[in-house]
Amino acid sequence: MDYCRGKETILVVDDEESLRTVVVDLLGHLGYCTLSAANAQDAMKVALDYPGKIDLLLTDVVMQPLTGPVLADKLMRSRPEMKVIFISGYANASLAPDGVLKPGTVLVHKPFTMKVLSAKLREVLGNPVT
Repeated sequence: MDYCRGKETILVVDDEESLRTVVVDLLGHLGYCTLSAANAQDAMKVALDYPGKIDLLLTDVVMQPLTGPVLADKLMRSRPEMKVIFISGYANASLAPDGVLKPGTVLVHKPFTMKVLSAKLREVLGNPVT
């Protein structure tokens, strides 16, 4: 496997259970500690209950009743060091109504390969862990 590996903690939030399960399993095989939530409310509870550092939030953009960007804003209040990667199967309109993403916003389009996701994780988190 030529995937980029890591050891950080990642909170994976997606209301599509099959995708969330695959991502969590594969990230675990790559050495990451993973936390999982089906929606924003569950993610906020997981983050509140988790005593350690959450290095990165990997969240779907379009969820109900709270979107990924709203979740990220809420979690960043108590975990300002946490990085965020948004994933979406939709056009950028959900993140950028004017067609331009805010500086620093990282978006990975669905469907994605694990090779693409693992490389993006290392890009956002920093140098690859060997």
